[in-house]
Amino acid sequence: MRVERQRELIERYLKFRSEEWTDVAEACMRNPASAYVDPVRFEREMKVLFRERPVPVGLGAECPEPGSYLATRIGKVPVAIVRQTDGTLRGFVNACRHRAAPVLSGSGSGLRALVCPYHAWSYRLDGELLGRPQDWGFEDVPRAECSLRPIAVAERHGLIYAQLRADAAISIDDVLEGMQTEIAEYDLAKYTHFETRSREWNFNWKLVIDTFTEPYHIPSLHRRSISPYYDDRHSVWDTYGLHQRTVNFRRSIDRELAEKPPEERRLLPHTTIEYFLLPNALLTHQLDHVELWRVTPITVDRCLVSTSLYAPEPPVTESAKKHWKKNLDMLLQVTETEDFPMMAEIHAALASGALSEVVYGRIEPALSFFHRSINRLLEGAAAG
Repeated sequence: MRVERQRELIERYLKFRSEEWTDVAEACMRNPASAYVDPVRFEREMKVLFRERPVPVGLGAECPEPGSYLATRIGKVPVAIVRQTDGTLRGFVNACRHRAAPVLSGSGSGLRALVCPYHAWSYRLDGELLGRPQDWGFEDVPRAECSLRPIAVAERHGLIYAQLRADAAISIDDVLEGMQTEIAEYDLAKYTHFETRSREWNFNWKLVIDTFTEPYHIPSLHRRSISPYYDDRHSVWDTYGLHQRTVNFRRSIDRELAEKPPEERRLLPHTTIEYFLLPNALLTHQLDHVELWRVTPITVDRCLVSTSLYAPEPPVTESAKKHWKKNLDMLLQVTETEDFPMMAEIHAALASGALSEVVYGRIEPALSFFHRSINRLLEGAAAG
């Protein structure tokens, strides 16, 4: 992030501290429980948010050189992204055209061809069918009809977006609606993918995003972990079309403010900056690294959470590897023992039918904005 922007955000924070204020929503929001537990609404979300729009699937750092790849899901559809020999990216439905077995899993590098582990059908990096063992047994099925099914892919500012419709023209700048200027300042293409960990949870996918939208819960839910390190009362919040960014300050900023003149102050070492990429991803700059949190809906009450950590330079020493592993361990220790178990309890309460709605306060502006943005997309699709 450019220095001038860091100073501007620090000045807004200082103003909030002097006035005992923070960025707030215009009004509270009541959201019906059905937003989380209604299976009919869930299927509409899958169609409108995941099948008809571009979706963030990762960072280019996960596919840095030709033959590198990542396998993930867009909603319920398995997909694979592969770096081509010319440096571009291609995307496919991650299902062999023989019997629909996955061709790739996880992420990796060094591919010269894609080979299905089930019956060894093989494909070029661009998805074209390369070989079918005992090809004579399929002679009445044209080879041209057996290439991997393509999807649309775009890469810009270090972000990878994909859309299931192969002929879709994805403009990441248009998708981000102004946020791209700030994201570009991180130069994400220079980062190195360290590790991704994934785990399934029994709650609605939107609850994953919910827990990151507000620091209001930190002094209570995280009182024994991260609460002592954060100023939970003064946050900076900005919107970009349907997207948004929050800046949450660590108490270490006090030393920066006390010891340095305004022109020398820096924001990044003392904040958690979160970019909410609709519908299902969170790009975070935290201290000295970048994270990408992606939630994949499975059913109305089950989701997959994937957490990726990216280092500013390749971790070539054992010390560096231990440092980044410790960072990822600490992240997941907090979310997987405090945040996400609470989300499971919340979903169970909403699914019981005992409550008809939840309430988002004015001091939780990013939370209500996230749900209003989703509602706008669903309502727009219904009207169209």
